[in-house]
Amino acid sequence: MPRKPIVRSNHHYYHVVARSNNKEFFYLELGDVWEIMAKKLGELQKKHHLKIGAFVLMNNHFHLLVLTPDEDIDRVMYFFMKEVTLMIQKRTGRINKIFGGRYKGCIIEHHRYLMNVYKYIYRNPIGAGASVNAESYPFSSLFYQLNPLSKLSFEIEKNFEFQQGSSNHLEWINASFRDEEVVSIKGGLTKSVFSYRKNRSNGKIIEPKVYNEALT
Repeated sequence: MPRKPIVRSNHHYYHVVARSNNKEFFYLELGDVWEIMAKKLGELQKKHHLKIGAFVLMNNHFHLLVLTPDEDIDRVMYFFMKEVTLMIQKRTGRINKIFGGRYKGCIIEHHRYLMNVYKYIYRNPIGAGASVNAESYPFSSLFYQLNPLSKLSFEIEKNFEFQQGSSNHLEWINASFRDEEVVSIKGGLTKSVFSYRKNRSNGKIIEPKVYNEALT
């Protein structure tokens, strides 16, 4: 099956995900993998002027919300995955590949969509049973924003900066999606350009409430 053509943009965010080989756990302690990936993101951010909205590392994959002002998402991800692979191989002595294949990227053209993808990323550890709430999962840029004594190796774009005391925002992130909303978001993220799924019975778009709407 041919690869989908790369949609390049310098003014829309991408949701990027990549999984480990055979969906196995990464071959290091997750804290070490976080250190490697976060450091490399920081280096690439400076070199390619990246704007990062969120980053979450799971046992066998990662989620990244990123804007590439130089329209070079493919180049950025090539170097990121290549360098991470080399660093993990060096630390573990493995010669086999670390990632199962090319990254999957979905461009998000509308702010409403972007906010729910942002929430979906931070809720990933909750859905996987790795954390009871978004802010306590340690391999997440949200955790670092709420724990100022922990230094993050890359910068979060100002529009996504999370301030301590923002209880309403945190309440919205921790509020569960309905099952059909999760399916709608996951389906949208498999496309080159994000769009929600429609309800088969009535044809209406299945779209979760965004931040301000959810708190009214």
